[in-house]
Amino acid sequence: MINTTLIIGMILGIAGIYIGFKVGFTKGISHLVALIATILTLFLLLMLTASIQTGQSRNSVITVIILVILGTVYGIVKVLLKSAHKVSELPLLHQLDKIAGILVGLLWMTAIYMLLISLSYRGLFGPFGEQVISDVENNGILTLINKYNILMPR
Repeated sequence: MINTTLIIGMILGIAGIYIGFKVGFTKGISHLVALIATILTLFLLLMLTASIQTGQSRNSVITVIILVILGTVYGIVKVLLKSAHKVSELPLLHQLDKIAGILVGLLWMTAIYMLLISLSYRGLFGPFGEQVISDVENNGILTLINKYNILMPR
């Protein structure tokens, strides 16, 4: 039986190498930070809606405060990374930036891959998610990756 989840992971890995080299390290880090901020915002919004539905006003207020702090920190980091990108456009640094971008591209695709697996475990993809879960449980490499998946419900 073909393990489609592993094939998707390999395609994402190759795409990560290509995109990372094309985009470069500083822009890649900027995209990775944006992806992580988006994922954190998504989970905080899920926590907020759950707190509102259960009537836990204290948790709702704390979640809103964390969302505001996250937005502020993200804005500051974005400005710093934009400045670093301007410096990385210098001739010698530009090539180093592109080569180092490969690692960031792989990290970016790994985050997307882990999100795909965790959302499958949460039942958001229906039959495709069930196939992903089956693939992960029947493959040693995917089981190892999933062991370190911080997005998984515990």
